[in-house]
Amino acid sequence: MAEKDLAHGLGMSGTKQAGVSTNKIVRRVEKLIRSGERRKVLAIIGEWAPSDVLSLFVGLRTKDARRLLEWMPDEVGIGVLAELDPRLHAVLAEEETRSTFRKLIEKLDPDAAFPLLDELPHEYALEIIAGHAHEEALRKALEVDEDHAAAHMRRGVMTAGIDSTVGEVIATIRANADDIERLERIYVIDEGRHVLGELRRRDLLMSPDETPVAEIMRADPVVVAADTDQEDVLRLAKKRRIHSIAVVDADRRLLGSITPRELRQIAVEEAEEDMLLMGGLHPDATEFDGPLKIVARRLPWILGGLIGASVAASVIGSYEEALTEAAILASFIPVVMATAGNVGIQASTMSIQALGHGVTWRGDFLPRLGRELLASVMNGAIVGLVVAMLVLLASAFVDFANPAQLALTCLISITLVTMVAGSFGALIPFALRAFKLDPAVATGIFITTSNDVFGVLIFFTIASVFYL
Repeated sequence: MAEKDLAHGLGMSGTKQAGVSTNKIVRRVEKLIRSGERRKVLAIIGEWAPSDVLSLFVGLRTKDARRLLEWMPDEVGIGVLAELDPRLHAVLAEEETRSTFRKLIEKLDPDAAFPLLDELPHEYALEIIAGHAHEEALRKALEVDEDHAAAHMRRGVMTAGIDSTVGEVIATIRANADDIERLERIYVIDEGRHVLGELRRRDLLMSPDETPVAEIMRADPVVVAADTDQEDVLRLAKKRRIHSIAVVDADRRLLGSITPRELRQIAVEEAEEDMLLMGGLHPDATEFDGPLKIVARRLPWILGGLIGASVAASVIGSYEEALTEAAILASFIPVVMATAGNVGIQASTMSIQALGHGVTWRGDFLPRLGRELLASVMNGAIVGLVVAMLVLLASAFVDFANPAQLALTCLISITLVTMVAGSFGALIPFALRAFKLDPAVATGIFITTSNDVFGVLIFFTIASVFYL
């Protein structure tokens, strides 16, 4: 394959249109790297997008990827570093590439450099920023808890002095136009950087140039402390319907601002964390975890599920005589357990979503619980009725004792089981939040196992009354 075909073959993302396989491109570039053909390699990737170069990096062997990074011009290297998956940074971050990484970081402003540094091993990141123009600010940022507001804020914030005029603010905006991605709010500060108010674009456009900022600013803007949990920041933004929030220190001095981009990132992180917790996984788990880390992060949840299953098994064992007398009851245990688990997860998921939108005990909790309870009874009655009809239908083909009583047992027990599971699912997330725990842990193993226990207990209790 000719180098010009590789260079103009629409890059890695366009290989299908070019009729060339991605693997073939990677192997060709890899061969050139090993042959020391620096010019040819750079000519090939020169017209590619950073994401395409990243795809090449992922396909290369570590040694070849490291050598390619050393060859790349700074502007290309910065683009690739910005696209690089966080978990792959450490693969290339070795002694041979340390100086290259440092040079790339030095070309970025603190807001762009911090997300990249934050994903590197802590000690390595501190070494990389040694001598950086903003070393002190970056060092402080790297010490911040990643779940706090300060870890997500942008430090380059547009501000206006309390003594300035509209014309002066507009002139400042024009002078810094190239560095402003999106102007949401302008924070009004005093000489000590204490936040006094905020200006919006409309405030500036509708006011004469000579108007003092103090006359048109909106006092008491929404601010959060630097150590505010990111989940609380997101909840506040949704509640107040705002797209940016100022971050301040204990003395209300402006530190930065969380913009729409950061809010979206927080939302993604919270959704991923809840998804992992609901699946019974550690929130820091990744697909790159090694066997030992996988065991350490998953085994506690598995053991927790084992405890719940053991309790359910002991409940079933306590009804050994009932099972001996009517073995057919064992056939309905999976039905009861699956129904209870599904109903509980559905109810708890809705409660977690409600908590995410700011619903509290003092809000519409009781009406919400009532709605879940009523819906659970209705769903349970329908499912129980379906199972009861199936039992009666099966009795025409299979001979077993008292089909009518067994059908009634299924109807009543499944109705009660879904009612209890729905109530637990709706209640437990609110209870966990009251104890300052993440409500997402209510789902998955916790809800499923607890409902298994109560589901089996209810089923055998009803069976003892109506069937045995």
